[in-house]
Amino acid sequence: MVLDRYQLLGVSLISFGGVFAPYSYIVLLSVPLTALGLACIILGSTLLMVPGSPVPGHQVRAMMEASLVNVEALLEEFDVRGKAVYMPPNDGRVHAFIPVQGNVDLGAVDPQRVPVRVLTEAGGVRGVTVFPPGSEAVRLSLLPEEAGPEDALSHVLVDFIEAAESVKLVRRGSEAVVELGRPRASSEYPRVNVCLGSYPVSVAGCVLAHVLRGAVAYRGEESSGSSILAYFEVAPTG
Repeated sequence: MVLDRYQLLGVSLISFGGVFAPYSYIVLLSVPLTALGLACIILGSTLLMVPGSPVPGHQVRAMMEASLVNVEALLEEFDVRGKAVYMPPNDGRVHAFIPVQGNVDLGAVDPQRVPVRVLTEAGGVRGVTVFPPGSEAVRLSLLPEEAGPEDALSHVLVDFIEAAESVKLVRRGSEAVVELGRPRASSEYPRVNVCLGSYPVSVAGCVLAHVLRGAVAYRGEESSGSSILAYFEVAPTG
């Protein structure tokens, strides 16, 4: 039997949750982290029941938005208030380092030296590691390897999860400004919004880190109702 990409995601989430939940309960003694593992199992089981025919983008978006409640619980548990640095793919998945307080100097961060664990350190700053839903969105979108940053943003945000009607990217030195036209997605989780950006902005951060193969720091966003301007700092490469 050949599994489609949603069923593969379901198996991945169940496998992760099946290990993470008992570890959190027995070793870390953390109820929120245990709940995070159980939620992954539930979400994975739901995905396994998704029909093999293509699922509309808005349904994928809804499921991924719902998974943000687990990220919110993790950030609340450790009282995290800093802004995320999206790290380039590790085993095919983008992850995010979030300082407990303030921001981290992007120039001091070496993605290869940052341990991927819940409590970790980057650039001499303590923080946590999370795998945002946008990480899976990038992986499941079958993003073409040759896609440039703006094409990649459009492919994932507009075509795959239908989180916005249009995407524009402006690069000014180390700054990257992403404009999302008529966004259809949002997140009602205050810690997620402060630390990772609203849901479509967080997905954009994952896409940029994936395509640029470097660390990308979230610096803030502005919303006018009909569009969102998201600001990122891109680490130099080479």
